[in-house]
Amino acid sequence: MKRSRGSSDSLSGFLPICHSATDKQISPRPTTTGFLYSGAGDYSPMFDGLEDDGSLEDIGVRHASAAAEKKRRLSAEQVKALEKNFEIDNKLEPERKVKLAQELGLQPRQVAIWFQNRRARWKTKQLERDYGVLKSNFDALKRSRDSLQRDNDSLFAEVYFFLF
Repeated sequence: MKRSRGSSDSLSGFLPICHSATDKQISPRPTTTGFLYSGAGDYSPMFDGLEDDGSLEDIGVRHASAAAEKKRRLSAEQVKALEKNFEIDNKLEPERKVKLAQELGLQPRQVAIWFQNRRARWKTKQLERDYGVLKSNFDALKRSRDSLQRDNDSLFAEVYFFLF
């Protein structure tokens, strides 16, 4: 990118063209809030919830607790029915999802998400089982190889002993 003659690396070349909603020129000046530029619009809503030291107050905790209040756990009967349906088929067609949701008193989206999460858990457990099988096969193969290597070394020693 070419620079025009007389430009500098600072933002001073851009400041005269920045205007607020009221078309006031931005001018640097010290303020009590610590912001250097006035007239750039009111950004105070962005900083609501910040303490003087810049840390967040408990605003996030309030939102998180409100979300936790809305989140309901499934009952044992609902989970049992979902598990039974998962054993039949771990994929969920739209008709089956709606029917299952109506039977259990859930939203179809809740049923879909439960199935998705359950498939993820199933896949993780399947990978753990597969890893266990592969590791035991590897360990047995390694023991067999080590045994063959010892036999080979002893046979080599016998041959070497007879030749010399």
